[in-house]
Amino acid sequence: MAGPTMAPFESAGTVASPEALSIRLFDGALVVFESLDTVAHLTRRVREIVEETFETANPQRAEAALTPDDFRRRSTAARRRVADDETTDRLWQRALSEAGYPAGECYIDRIRLRVVPSRSEIHGRIIRPLPAHRDSWASGISAQINWWMPLYPLAATRTMLIWPHAFRLPVANDSGSWDFAELITGQNKGYPMLPTAETPAEPGKPVIIDPGELLAFSAAHLHASVSDGTGMTRFSLDTRTTWLGDVSAGRGAPNVDGAASISHWEWFTPPAIGDPARETAARNRHSEGAS
Repeated sequence: MAGPTMAPFESAGTVASPEALSIRLFDGALVVFESLDTVAHLTRRVREIVEETFETANPQRAEAALTPDDFRRRSTAARRRVADDETTDRLWQRALSEAGYPAGECYIDRIRLRVVPSRSEIHGRIIRPLPAHRDSWASGISAQINWWMPLYPLAATRTMLIWPHAFRLPVANDSGSWDFAELITGQNKGYPMLPTAETPAEPGKPVIIDPGELLAFSAAHLHASVSDGTGMTRFSLDTRTTWLGDVSAGRGAPNVDGAASISHWEWFTPPAIGDPARETAARNRHSEGAS
């Protein structure tokens, strides 16, 4: 197949245990769940919300029919509807359990609708391609797992990029100076939304999976998003979790270049069976992720 080399995926197969899955992920595996019924149901549910909000059966093409302001307004409305939708939340927790991590044993971030327009004049602070980053630079949590699923078919120029070879290689970044507290004050409108890397020397590998499939990867993977000039918008879902068993066992991905001084457990809904990580994080604010 001509074109960019795609990211190297592993099929989830039959997950023997959450421990086994975590070990694979924290070793750098990119694991795809191909046939979870609940993920397919979740994809259909969120597509319904997006299509209702954009008033079209093909919101990927809505850029051509809407003004930039109207497109951004509808994107914001769709993101809020997804975030507040109890059915979406319930389906995601069920899908997480089907993937191998009992939802009641996980720190769970809210699920997010990502909207990445093709046209740069539509881009806003939230609806735009994200630069290269590791999520662990911001959260300071080495045991964090990222989950990502497309709502419509992807293209190599309209997807997420990932740098698998950089998993254990230090990458110059600004995680040491980025401050979440400064971000949320809102006083500096130009403050970066997340810590980012210097421009990687090599191109990232496109992530191509089908709607209804679910990608799991360590938050320590360097990744970004990319859009093209085709007029097609990318819609996807993502979220983050940390399994209590990994926290208790001290499992996590290697921290090769992160300089976060605070672990942001407050971003997550704590497990139903207990929340010992907050106390652990408070005692070890400067050592989290140093495995």
